Amino acid sequence: PGEFVVAIGSPFALQNTVTTGIVSTTQRDGKELGIRDSDMDYIQTDAIINYGNSGGPLVNLDGEVIGINTLKVTAGISFAIPADRISRFLADSQDKHSKEKAKLQRTHVEDQQSDAETSPVKKYFLGVRMITVTKVLMLELKHQNPDLPDISGGVLVQQVVPNTPAERGGI
Repeated sequence: PGEFVVAIGSPFALQNTVTTGIVSTTQRDGKELGIRDSDMDYIQTDAIINYGNSGGPLVNLDGEVIGINTLKVTAGISFAIPADRISRFLADSQDKHSKEKAKLQRTHVEDQQSDAETSPVKKYFLGVRMITVTKVLMLELKHQNPDLPDISGGVLVQQVVPNTPAERGGI
């Protein structure tokens, strides 16, 4: 708490936008923010985070990334996911990916050696319902919210399915 920070991002399609702030706490419980089943503590800062700024780094004055800008509740109250949590997530994901890749390679070799027609493929379910962002959808969204940045593609999350990895992850 009390540390000066810099939030970097591209809000409203303005690249390399920098805002500054101070860390209020490094342990704001996700449940306090209304995120059910959250076991994560967020970094609370008064650095301004707007559309397009989320996903960018929150950096201390030593240039160290301490978090990833995530959400804004109101003017002067924004939150970031701590960098150590992101590092653990990436390491776990890489480890799982490596193990799954090795398993698939073994399965492929075994399939070549046997006459089996198919092998079971593990499917993953994130738990979001989404639609593709088209030019028509973008025009409709901009009509409802003129401050929305111009986006040429991607997906829009319509719903987070209860009791799924997406909900547990705070999407």
